[in-house]
Amino acid sequence: MYHHPDLTPFTPRQRPSLRAAATNMIENWPSQAYRDDYAMMRGIWPILPKTLLLSDPALIEEVLIAKAEKFSRDRFQTRALANAVNRQSVFFAEGADWRWQRRAVSPAFRHDKLQALIPTFIQCAYSLAQEWRHAPQDAIIDVAPAMSRVTFDIILTAVLGAGAQDFDREKFLAAINPSLSTIAWRFLYARIGVPSFLPFPGASRVAESVDWLHNALTTLVAQRRASAGDHADILGLLLSARDPETGRIMNDEELVSNLYTFMIAGHETSATALGWTLWLLAHDQTSQQRVREEIQTIIGDRDIVVEDVEKIIFTRQTLQESMRLFPPAIGVGRAPIEDIDIGPHKIRAGELAIIAGWCVHRHEKIWDDPNGFDPDRFSTESAKGRHRCAYLPFGAGPRICIGMNFAMLEMTVILATLTRHFRFSLVPGHHIELATNLTLRSKNGLPLNISPL
Repeated sequence: MYHHPDLTPFTPRQRPSLRAAATNMIENWPSQAYRDDYAMMRGIWPILPKTLLLSDPALIEEVLIAKAEKFSRDRFQTRALANAVNRQSVFFAEGADWRWQRRAVSPAFRHDKLQALIPTFIQCAYSLAQEWRHAPQDAIIDVAPAMSRVTFDIILTAVLGAGAQDFDREKFLAAINPSLSTIAWRFLYARIGVPSFLPFPGASRVAESVDWLHNALTTLVAQRRASAGDHADILGLLLSARDPETGRIMNDEELVSNLYTFMIAGHETSATALGWTLWLLAHDQTSQQRVREEIQTIIGDRDIVVEDVEKIIFTRQTLQESMRLFPPAIGVGRAPIEDIDIGPHKIRAGELAIIAGWCVHRHEKIWDDPNGFDPDRFSTESAKGRHRCAYLPFGAGPRICIGMNFAMLEMTVILATLTRHFRFSLVPGHHIELATNLTLRSKNGLPLNISPL
């Protein structure tokens, strides 16, 4: 078990703060949510309604699984995350519309499709390793943007196949940055009731970038529709997807929305988790060496193959423990479509309940030493009997992240590739500052000393 103050990067506030709401909203989640089944979060302004934070796995199971059809996404999260490009995607769809889109995109994430991508995972990770080998000795490298680049290259290849070579990666990444960096402001505006027509900081840049993204992806879809032949990439599968019950196919706006969603969520969450994992292993050199020794014992000096991924168990446990301490998604909001009872709580239609994943993952009643880093808590024996909603990096229930298996396979391959070639250590004097935008990032990056082995 590894301990360090950096692993507990803030103290919950006694009173909600407007500043925290705009930067790191989980500071406003009360300490009660880390030790009790639930907590009521007071509004930043007295006139705003209180919010129910759920941190008990049994209550969460009711919301996300047993009574999932009684809840919709909360309007605040939808307003913060939706834009003209993505609002028709499977991420935001509800009811029958969500069900058919989920069926339509599922074939792209079948086990055989994911296994076929392993050479892409290896090649992209190896390319990054080669770049790092040519860096100056003991170079300080911010692993957060580095992980974003490698996971974006992977998702681009998975989505576009051979067409990824002609896609303007740098311009796309530059265009999404304004949207990602202003999500906290948009969420704050939604929560305190600022009318949507009033601009938030950076609003004009966001509008320009969203227009560019919409046009670029619309052009991409049109070009693919006009091309002959079948394509095995995600875009090709979406173009050929047909609802077996109704015969419905995706229109261009639905295609553009889902492309955007997969390209953003498909790299951002994995990149965030990998960055935190390397940072945690830099803290805990013993665990880092265990990962390295496992890779050497099972794989040696040869290339990673499909069969290896299931065997490097401690490597995968390290990723799981990293996503417990620093989950890319801190929580998810749900609003009942009708008055409903959840455990002892009556929640009225439209009121907000937050599944407080960050608090669940650090809950005093669920985890021994909840703020310590210990990958062994995800061994088969240790995980036995743990409630299925005690660990929620990908959500739970019908709307569990469709890319979960893609992400775990991708991250395991990348982590194994990098740790076998490099030693990671901390930069003295650097301390993280959490920022909650699309994912849980460090506002001041994750710089590490990276030394070739």
